[in-house]
Amino acid sequence: MADTSPQQLATGPKHGNLFSLSWPIFIDLTMHFFTIIINTAMVSMLSLQAVAEMNLGGQAFQFAFTLFNFINIGVCVCCAQAIGKGNRQMLRRIVHMSFGLNIVWGILITSGCFFGAKIICDIMNIPEDIYVTSKNYLMILSIMFIAEAVNLCCSSILRAYGRTRDPMYVNISANIFVIISNYALLFGHFGFPQMGIYGVAISAVISRFLSVAFLFYLMRTRTKIRIIPKFFFIVKKDILKQIFAVGIPGAGENMTWQLQFLFMTSVVGTLGSTALATHGIYMQMCTIIMLFSISIALGTEILISQYAGAMKLKLANRQLLHSVKIGLCITALLVINIPLWMGDAVLSIFTSDATVYEIARPIFYVSVIMEMGRILNIIIINSLRAVNDAKFPMLMAIISMWGVSVPVGTFLSLYMGMGLLGVWIGFCCDECTRGLIMLLRWKSKAWVSKARDNYRTSSSPHSAY
Repeated sequence: MADTSPQQLATGPKHGNLFSLSWPIFIDLTMHFFTIIINTAMVSMLSLQAVAEMNLGGQAFQFAFTLFNFINIGVCVCCAQAIGKGNRQMLRRIVHMSFGLNIVWGILITSGCFFGAKIICDIMNIPEDIYVTSKNYLMILSIMFIAEAVNLCCSSILRAYGRTRDPMYVNISANIFVIISNYALLFGHFGFPQMGIYGVAISAVISRFLSVAFLFYLMRTRTKIRIIPKFFFIVKKDILKQIFAVGIPGAGENMTWQLQFLFMTSVVGTLGSTALATHGIYMQMCTIIMLFSISIALGTEILISQYAGAMKLKLANRQLLHSVKIGLCITALLVINIPLWMGDAVLSIFTSDATVYEIARPIFYVSVIMEMGRILNIIIINSLRAVNDAKFPMLMAIISMWGVSVPVGTFLSLYMGMGLLGVWIGFCCDECTRGLIMLLRWKSKAWVSKARDNYRTSSSPHSAY
């Protein structure tokens, strides 16, 4: 079986530095973000009803994306650890099992959304006037979920190797294809029939399946691992346990955040449509800032996973502190400028409503503090996962989000009359509380024993294929 030698794995693929790993991830994430905006803007040219018809499919996609991360967060970390360790046999097994897991998981989620579209529409109380279109849109869009699962798998493996540019190039190309095909199928240009939002769904499906072909080719070429499909479904319990030990808590933490945000959005809904619109728009603005944090965090996770795999824990500690300093400096530079001039400029992209500006401006000042806590959270949580200390961040997320964010935000907004500002103060309290706790957790070195335990476990001999 052609493969990368242990010597090559031990010294390479090159770790790279934080910047070389993070900037492609940032562009990749940015393209995902702006494609959502562009799709919504293009569909809104048809009607607001068409935007509403897309909503269910968009939510289903975000939910499926979170479910796929149950596996792929763990895949990236475990692959990077095996690379750092120079364990060729384990790396080969992780790669093959990850494909099998994603294929099965993708088929299950695709089948659930396709055949259960009517049930989902009923649960979500979709209005009668958009019920049929929403259901059909979801059924078409769900076909791409299996392709998305495999895409995320390939991207995770490539990123573990430090090849963060490859997913970036593929996703940029896919997004350009989506925009062009949307223009053709949504509006009926270039001789194509006008298919409305069904055209948007079809272009998304085609782009995802094209991406599978390119990402799989790049993954095979970069890793030099010969892929043998019959090994996809050979389950090794120790490998499965390692993937899930990282992936499930990581995705569970993301799920907790989404549920908390959903609950607080329902609280905002009681404040009126203007507050709800401002809440949605402001979250989009925060997402722009979060892209920097997430890209630095993912780059740091790759480096620390490889250091942990090689048991270079002092280097892992040094890398985390370096990344935190960079993240805090960049975030401070961004958020301090928000109250001065950036806030209104970004809000103007989404709306010109003066009431929205008035409601949002006090929240700008909250963001200065909130984003400093959030950058600590994102970077350190990803780093704790990289050293197999994944359960603690998930437990703290549940305790802090539902014990701090929800009660504080609800109390201030509804009972103290602070409205939307109160909700975001609640978010701020949660981010800062968890940020400080995560920093103390890392400083305590409690993760060192977990990294050593994982090293000993994964270094035990395995039988060959």
